[in-house]
Amino acid sequence: MKRSRELTGLSGRRLKHLLHHLCERAQEDVTRLAVHEEVATHQLRVRMKKILSLLRLAHPVIEPQTMQAFRLHIRAVKCACAGNRDRAVQSRLIDKLVRRFHLSPKHRPRMAGEPHDAPSSSHLCHQLHALGLLIDSLRIEALTAEQVLEQHARCYRRGRRLMKQAAENTDNEVLHRWRHRVKDLYFQTLALRQLPGASRRIKRAKRLGHLLGRDQDLANLTHEPAFSMRRSPWRQVIGEHREELRSRYLALGHKLYAPHGSRFGEGILSQA
Repeated sequence: MKRSRELTGLSGRRLKHLLHHLCERAQEDVTRLAVHEEVATHQLRVRMKKILSLLRLAHPVIEPQTMQAFRLHIRAVKCACAGNRDRAVQSRLIDKLVRRFHLSPKHRPRMAGEPHDAPSSSHLCHQLHALGLLIDSLRIEALTAEQVLEQHARCYRRGRRLMKQAAENTDNEVLHRWRHRVKDLYFQTLALRQLPGASRRIKRAKRLGHLLGRDQDLANLTHEPAFSMRRSPWRQVIGEHREELRSRYLALGHKLYAPHGSRFGEGILSQA
């Protein structure tokens, strides 16, 4: 038990400290919205994803209704920060496609809609205060390092199953779910970086999450009116780019998830 706690550095007490730290940093991000909106909103969204990923490590001792409350507040923060962030991402992606496929600037479509107002600081502060209270209420101090590692292995196995499903079809929903599990693996491994092979998994999971995120941005782009017209050249451009991305993220996925799920779990639990 002692060696496991020293190795993972993530017993229940440490996990709760990390959750509080992320919530406090998110509150600091809110104060920077007026000056650095794009950077601050991005950081807020990332911190919310990290909190949710770490909460999944405490799954055995968190009541379902408490977890649902966490999801609601986290989703409220992410949604409040989504508007202008999504427009900025789409604009940069379109610019990249124009350069990559040597398209004339005159063929660059205009995005519909007006810019959104900056997210309400008072609304975000309210949601983050509620998150802080929920973290305070957690009774996870008795969570053992072995339990944390078991949940980490569970996340790995779920991601591996979704990778196999993604290799068999091009279902956007499967890719969306796989991306979330890859993000979970990435954020959890950052907190468990003492584990053997963690450094390599961090690099691969980060890159894989980026590739899957790019694919999802392209999929979302196809639903925009400017790109969904039947004879639009953009349909072919986006399709070709997604095909290229597919070969890359599947190859990287097989590297990240090379060990069988049971072997991965046995490997990290053997350190206990």
